[in-house]
Order: sequence, then structure tokens, then C-alpha cells
Amino acid sequence: MEWFTAAQHFTKALASAEPTPGGGAAAAHAAAMGCALAMMAAGTTVKRKNTPQEVKTRLDKSIKRLGSLKTQLTSYVQKDSEAYSAYLTATKLPKDDLARPQALEQALLFAASVPADTASAAIEVLKEIDLIKEDISVVIMSDILCARYLLQAGIRCSVENIRANMMFFQNEDNKNLFEKQITNFLTWC
Repeated sequence: MEWFTAAQHFTKALASAEPTPGGGAAAAHAAAMGCALAMMAAGTTVKRKNTPQEVKTRLDKSIKRLGSLKTQLTSYVQKDSEAYSAYLTATKLPKDDLARPQALEQALLFAASVPADTASAAIEVLKEIDLIKEDISVVIMSDILCARYLLQAGIRCSVENIRANMMFFQNEDNKNLFEKQITNFLTWC
């Protein structure tokens, strides 16, 4: 049960007093789990003897697209930590360093971009689910619903992480750009 040990390690890391992994990593992981569940539901349907060949073909293509999205979402778990490290590096610049404000803004943009990318990828998974939900076997439909809830949780958590970084933005254009993204993201929840 290697998967169980991995799950224990991740939740233990989340529970620690360390700043990473944090909410952004949890958001990406939730979305990756939702994507994985959608893949499992599609794969289980493909394996069923009574699934028509045209449905199997359609689901096989979807599984490939979902696999790519799952890889992307999983990468954001690590990228969230990288974004936090970049922010810490910027905060350590001397306060009288003229490059400090720009470095902080760039680090905050990176820190907000990772959850924005997570939310965007989660939305792509939701779109894929919408394309295949009628093909999924009824006996596994609960996993598609769970996948949707995990993806929506990933989106909502991503939005909270974006907002946490936005409140320190100095550039109004950056704030406006992310506000527009947030509005779009929340339409999927």
C-alpha cells in the first residue's frame, strides 16, 4: 500500500508547522485527486464488457487528456513551494535596496500565478468531465461526482491563495488581472 504511505506523508507535511506545503499545494493536490478519480471512472468504464467500442475510443482519448492535466496539477504541488521560496528570497533583500519592491512584486505574482494555473487546469478537467459524463457507467458515477467536488475545492482554495498574495500587490493592473481571473474561476464552483 505505497499509495497509503504517500498519502500519510503528504498529510503529515501539511499538518506540520512548516509553511510548505500549504494551502496552494493542498489545492493542487485536491484538483489532481479529482482528475485522477475522473481517469479511474473513465478507465473502469472502458474495461466493462458492455461498453460500446465508440464509447471506449472516446474515453481512451479523454483518459490521455486527463493524464496530461493530472501531471500538470501534480507539478503545481511542488511549484507552490518554489513560489513561497522565491517570496522569502525577495523579502530578505535589504529594505533600502531599490530592486526590492520590484522583486517582491514579481515574487508575489509568481505566488499568485501558481494557484491561478491550478484553477485553470482544474477547469479544463471539469470541461473534460462534462464531455464524458454521459459515457461513464452508472455504477461508477459517484466517483465522477467526487471528482467534480475535489476539483471545485481545488479551485476555491486556489482563489483564496491568489487573494492572500494579491493583498500585497503594489501594481493595480496586477490586482485587476487576477480579480478578473477569480471571477471566472468561481463561475465553476
